[in-house]
Amino acid sequence: MIDLEAGLSVSLIRWIAILPFIAAITHGLLIGLVRAKISDRSVWAISLSALVTAFGISALSIFDLFAAGGFEPILDSVGPWIGGGVGQRSFSAELTFQFDPLSAVFCLTVTSVAIAVYLHTIGLISGGHVDSGDGHRIFAMLDLLVGSTLVLVLADNLLLFFLGWAGIGIASQLFASFDFGERDASRAGATTFVIGRIGDLGLLAAMLLLFDGLSRAGAPALTFRGIEAAFRLLEGQGVLWLSWPSGEAPLLLEIVGFGLVLAALTKCAQLPLHFWLPVATAGPVSANALMQSSTTVIAGIYVLLRFSFLLETAPGSLELLIVAGSVTMLLTSLAAATQLDLPRLVAFTTSSLLGLAIVGIGIGAYSTATFLLLTHAFVKTHLILAAGLIITTLKGETDLRRMGGLGQRLRWTQAVFGLGCLALIGFPPLANFFPIEELLAFLWISERPGSNLVTGMILASLGLLAFAVGRGFFLIFWGNVRPGGLVEQKLRDPAGWRQHSLTGLAVMTAFAGLLTPSQFWGDLIGAPTSQMDSVGHFLATSIPGSPDPEVSGGERGTLIGALVVCLLSGLLVAGLRYARRGYRGESKQAAIRFSVTAMREMFYIEHLYLVAFVRPLRRLSQVALVGGIEDQLIDRVVVSGGSGLVRRVVWSFLRRLQNGRLQSYALLGLLTVLVVVTWMVV
Repeated sequence: MIDLEAGLSVSLIRWIAILPFIAAITHGLLIGLVRAKISDRSVWAISLSALVTAFGISALSIFDLFAAGGFEPILDSVGPWIGGGVGQRSFSAELTFQFDPLSAVFCLTVTSVAIAVYLHTIGLISGGHVDSGDGHRIFAMLDLLVGSTLVLVLADNLLLFFLGWAGIGIASQLFASFDFGERDASRAGATTFVIGRIGDLGLLAAMLLLFDGLSRAGAPALTFRGIEAAFRLLEGQGVLWLSWPSGEAPLLLEIVGFGLVLAALTKCAQLPLHFWLPVATAGPVSANALMQSSTTVIAGIYVLLRFSFLLETAPGSLELLIVAGSVTMLLTSLAAATQLDLPRLVAFTTSSLLGLAIVGIGIGAYSTATFLLLTHAFVKTHLILAAGLIITTLKGETDLRRMGGLGQRLRWTQAVFGLGCLALIGFPPLANFFPIEELLAFLWISERPGSNLVTGMILASLGLLAFAVGRGFFLIFWGNVRPGGLVEQKLRDPAGWRQHSLTGLAVMTAFAGLLTPSQFWGDLIGAPTSQMDSVGHFLATSIPGSPDPEVSGGERGTLIGALVVCLLSGLLVAGLRYARRGYRGESKQAAIRFSVTAMREMFYIEHLYLVAFVRPLRRLSQVALVGGIEDQLIDRVVVSGGSGLVRRVVWSFLRRLQNGRLQSYALLGLLTVLVVVTWMVV
């Protein structure tokens, strides 16, 4: 029974995460075991009903947080799960879900974005753009991805947290290799698998070291509340088995922080493990929309936010976040500005914006980084689905060089895609503008060394992003009409569910930033503090740090002006170069061609890994495993050699028994009788 005045029963919190899993298991049984072909409407009903219910419970659960003063977490315990240890080192982990302000924001974001993606997928299937069989698989994997993300977000302890993390990795790999019969899809799945395991190793090592340290300190804890209450016991404690040659052991909390950072960088597609995301774009457009907006990539950020209380004691990890985020943002912006493939361009913009969120966490602007993730989720979903409209309209074409002049026929699609591009780069007053300018203000007052350099890198990166999305927009919708018959083809804007889902996302893309602008904007219009930065104040009990930067007046105006100038400069250069003539071909100068290709390939970092690690390991496996162990040891020694040896021994023994002498046969019979009698007596 739901009573809004008394609050929502905590026993319903578990269903936010369980319902999508039930839908995924149902689809899996129908596809894998029963092999029953059900109607498309039944497929949609199973997934959509589970997701809408999860969204409804998430929204209603907000009333419980407000009803319990101070936004105290709501705990929903299903029952005992795992336990062990003796005395002071005993521990237990219950299957418990935690609904606090941080998980509430992410639950609402994930489920609302997923609903829009589900509706868009229904439009793709009903419009004949996706086969019904593939559509069933897509919904099964989408449910697994969303359910795993919700488990991660709602987890109360480390074990449940890692279970959700692993589920996200499995679903991401399945989507990357969706068309497993294709060579590129198989390679994308393998790349996603390997990079994902590196992140798993970092997170698992951090968790094990943290639990071991707390156990040695006499306070073993698996819940986040228990860890936050006891982690101060680990300050000054070193990891002896990682001692430096000088004999000094690195601090445990620093090693744990580095493990969390490694896990976050892999999931967020940051340098030097960024290249899995562009290759994963070979999957369905619905999967890309969720992976790059509100599931896979935000899992890494959520890890840092959930452990934000611990990161404050690991300054080296925070410095690493700032360096990795700023460098990734700059280099991926350069890569996006030179891409020729539309999905790869969008993927690099994802890495770039997430790099800005990583920098925000590194400087301690946790609530603003969360705000950026919230707006980015709606904007990126909007942009990817709009790009999907273009690709499906052009029968799968993704090469920007073969597009041009589509704005003459696809006016609604042009407007929707253009809105997504402007919102992505933070053009005022669209969604991403408010968190981006707020992060710049936090950087401006940061006392960390090199903060001015990082601010300059971010402004330059945003200008490059503006050029990248402007270039893509003009190459697709303006410029020259490509040969192939735009005149001959009847291109139409989408209708039905695809149009409705993008319309709803367009509203959020335009106005999501107004949900929680900083107090600086409230002061301009005379609004009280209680009405501004609502998300930041809501998250104050879950994550540390100030919700608002203390920058106002001329300094804040200068930063906003610099941001707008960078964005306008990038858009202007893109318009002057590509608006009229479109793609002009590669430069005739070899140096320029090499530079552009190097930026397009992210300075050959992936190729470096291929030469340094993949090829040597492949060669080693061919020589040692295939040639040495399989061919020489197993085939020749164990199989051929072993059978030959047994055959020779048996033949030699039988030949000696069958010698033709009666005395031998009589002696053998007597020995047999003695053995039988002895066995019976005993």
